[in-house]
Amino acid sequence: MAKREKRREARDAHLRANTRSDRNVGSNQWLTFDATAYTAGPESTGKSPGDADYGITASGRHVRENHTIACPKSIALDTRMEIEGLGVRTCDDRGGAITDGRLDIYFEDVADAREFGRRTVRARIIEN
Repeated sequence: MAKREKRREARDAHLRANTRSDRNVGSNQWLTFDATAYTAGPESTGKSPGDADYGITASGRHVRENHTIACPKSIALDTRMEIEGLGVRTCDDRGGAITDGRLDIYFEDVADAREFGRRTVRARIIEN
């Protein structure tokens, strides 16, 4: 149990260090984002299966299709967002190129990520 508590404390500290909550936008306000797609693999992250942190997000959770998005630091980790045409996703990750006005949407399959490509999407925060 102590080991689990230490991991939880480390994750919470990591979340606080990687979030600027003072810059969060208001809920229910539709915003426009430049969205790209990413995978857990070397084509997106430089990591390969077998690497210790393969598939691990900035929040410490594993990536999940139809769930995980990478958001700029101006949006708190664990924030749920509705993306028009895609549904609800959770901001579990960060990315070096993910700045204000950008989102990176996780896909399990490289072909699906490439098909999504880069597009403009509308999204809103539904739970922060």
